[in-house]
Amino acid sequence: MDNKKIAELLLKVQMDDLKDADKLVDYAHKINAEGDTSIASALMARAKSRLSQMNEDKRTIESVMMRAEQEAAMNGVSASTSDIYAEVCKDWVDSWEEKIRSKLM
Repeated sequence: MDNKKIAELLLKVQMDDLKDADKLVDYAHKINAEGDTSIASALMARAKSRLSQMNEDKRTIESVMMRAEQEAAMNGVSASTSDIYAEVCKDWVDSWEEKIRSKLM
């Protein structure tokens, strides 16, 4: 089992949730500008749901990262969870989350 690869795939799931949330917020703003607040509100709720899913992904990723760290240690390699996470784009995920949260405010 390659926990690092599993973490990478889970990060892609997380990224998809972030991108979906970002698009939903954009669409909600456009629909709101056209005058339909109920549909816009529903899309904003879906965006918030995606962020909740993304937070669930974060918890799962952290668990897998810990396994990857243990796996690396068993192979005589020094790798911390933060090192592994950084390798598979932590900064990118954080920037997307911040962008979407600022749009939701």
